[in-house]
This record gives sequence, structure tokens and C-alpha cells, in this order.
Amino acid sequence: MKKTTKYIALSLATYMTLSPLAVKAETNENLDIIPISAPITDKEVQIKDYINYEGKIVEIKNDGDKLSMLIKAEDDEYGLILHINEDVILLNQKTKDFTDKDKLKEGMTITAYYAKHTPMLLSLPGQLTPGVIVVKESEEPSFIKVSGFNEDLVSGENDLKLNISEDTVIVNKDGEKVEKEDIKDKDLIVFYTASTKSIPAQTTPEKIIVIKETLKEENVEITEITALDKIIIDGKEVKLTNLIYTNDEGIKMIPLRQIAEALGYEVKWNNKARSAELTKGAQYTSIVIGEDNYNFAKMLIKLGTAPEFKDSTSYVPISFLEEVLKLGVEITKEGIINIGL
Repeated sequence: MKKTTKYIALSLATYMTLSPLAVKAETNENLDIIPISAPITDKEVQIKDYINYEGKIVEIKNDGDKLSMLIKAEDDEYGLILHINEDVILLNQKTKDFTDKDKLKEGMTITAYYAKHTPMLLSLPGQLTPGVIVVKESEEPSFIKVSGFNEDLVSGENDLKLNISEDTVIVNKDGEKVEKEDIKDKDLIVFYTASTKSIPAQTTPEKIIVIKETLKEENVEITEITALDKIIIDGKEVKLTNLIYTNDEGIKMIPLRQIAEALGYEVKWNNKARSAELTKGAQYTSIVIGEDNYNFAKMLIKLGTAPEFKDSTSYVPISFLEEVLKLGVEITKEGIINIGL
């Protein structure tokens, strides 16, 4: 098998703690977290790659490294609480450039964009961590599109196609130049002023910011891994006593307890129920051997592969790290797993 490298992008949906902003007391009990992409009717509904919410900043709470703010749209009684961490991309619509969280002030109008799978805390108001925030400071006609774009540079909603010119500025989320050949199959922030009335509409963007790669499983070859007994977590090497193996379906299975404990989780095994619970501060997830139901923050996640029990050890598919624990994972050509916290 040809060896290539698979990069699993850090999910924009990171685990959120309760906001320092006040929420109604009667809503704080038995709060549920659901995936925003959950179906709400029995009809097929296409959900945008990124959902946007525009409103004015009503209140800001800054507790050291933790910044939270309440924003409200004109027709929304409760608004939305946004948790801002270092992964959130902050932009100014007028300058089309990056801005700093210290420049966010009460009274500003902003638009928050969050990926459709972002967990939302169902308090009043709701709470989440967005992927992108754009500060609106100009009434000049301009448009912003945040979406995944395919290899033909057509958005995930099939409503916008990009035609790149020599004047189009293309950078990544760190402000570094990106070549136009490297923006295909990526999540992009697109600034533009005009588009055609075709389907999809076409535009020549003024500026593009690359958020992350949109992984297409059918176009990605998994690195061939043999007996792998080493992982690197946040730059530190961890030697595995239970080796990673490939199950009958060709899925790489990783030892749950040793990796979870190396990540800072406490693991409790229930032998009668053949289940395991992982806790780390307010974060919680659970698995049951033989059941493709992974519980994370009261969300039910299916990975297509159930946990397995082998040699007195619980194993989960390697996708558990990215899809359930929301971690960034890289498999090197040497078969080493790099996990970024």
C-alpha cells in the first residue's frame, strides 16, 4: 500500500464550560447538549456547513484567558453567549483583516459563524464556541461566505463558485500566504462584493482566509500501520504497553485506558456493564463494549465501529480521538500517532 500521511484537523467544536455570564437559574438544571446538525423534521433538510448569528454585544466577561460575551439580535429575547478561545478567528469586515479580542466592545455589531456540528449548551441564552467572528464597522456593500469548498471551489451549499484572480489575497488563519492551488477541499472565509445570478453564483473574491482542510475520506489514503506501540501527546512520547491493532474490518483500534489517562482523563471501568467512563474536569464521555454509541457531553456519537475488548483491555477506533474527544491527530509515515491538545 502506498504510504501517505493523514491529517485530521482539529475540530472547531471544542468542549465548552459554563459561561461566566449570568443565565436564568431555572434553566441551569439538567441542561442538554445536542449537535446543531440534528434533524428537526422527518423531511430532508440541507444544513449549511457554517451557521451564522448576527447581533450586538450586550455584555462582555473577561476572566484572564477566558472571554465570554452575550450578543443579541433585534428579534431575539435571549441572545447567544459566545466563548472565545485562541482558536476563534477574529476579523474586521471593513479592513478584511484580523483583529484582537481586546478590541471587542459592548455595542459592537458582530456576526458569529459556527460549524454545523458545534455543540450548543441549551441554556437560556444558548452557549457555544464559534469558529469565526466578524466585526461589522461599515455599511458599504460587501459579502462574506464561510463554508467548505470542494476541488472545483464550489461551496458546500452549491450557492457560490470562486474564480481566483491575481488580485485575490489568500492567507491562512495565521496570516501566512497560501497558493491558490492549495485552497481546494478547504474550509474558507471569502470576502467578495459582487456575484453573478447563475446557479451557483460566481464571484471573484477580494480575499480568502483558509480555516482548515475539509477531509474527503474517499480521497485520503490511510497510512499503513504495522505494530504501533508509540504515540506522542502534546510533544511528549508515550510508550504503549498494549499495541494498536487492526480489527476484522480494517479499522485501527487503540487502547482506551492508557491513551485516555495520558490525556489527563480518569477512567472508571464497570465490569458488569462492560462499560467505561472518562472524566476530565467537567468533560465526560462513556463507551460500552460492542455498542457503537459514544456519549460525549450528552451527545450520542456513532463512529461506525464499536469498542472491542481484547486481552483484558478496552479498545476504541482511532477516530474516537478526533470525533469524540475533539483532538487533532496526525499519523506520520513512520506510523507514530501525534495527538495535539
